[in-house]
Amino acid sequence: MDIKLVPAYLDRKLFLKLAKDYVKELSQYDDRIRWDEPSWIGIMWMADLIITGGITCGFAIKEVVQFDGCPDALYISEFYIIPEARRNGTGTAAVSALTKGWDGDVFLYIFADNFAAKAFWNAVKKNNEWEEISR
Repeated sequence: MDIKLVPAYLDRKLFLKLAKDYVKELSQYDDRIRWDEPSWIGIMWMADLIITGGITCGFAIKEVVQFDGCPDALYISEFYIIPEARRNGTGTAAVSALTKGWDGDVFLYIFADNFAAKAFWNAVKKNNEWEEISR
């Protein structure tokens, strides 16, 4: 599957629509999550839109950080694939594109009761031979 990652600021309106849908979906796991457009406008500069077959099907926010003394870890802080593009390999291909050429640790955050996300990331972890560190 061919995945393109395009800076989100190139289509601000589309990114904000996707981010709003993402926040709505996440709010079922934590009622403190609220839509705050100014915050997402700031985040947009670190985000990539995920495009396949000419269709924008999600976004990801990643940055290189240091966690617990791990040098230069890749932190995927937000990852969203629209429901219509799930369960067909798009998410897995997008993670491969995001991590292509990355040789270090990868960190992410998942809500404990978001079982669909846990299943997805466990499959990705297995495919990439990543280790899991729970805290």
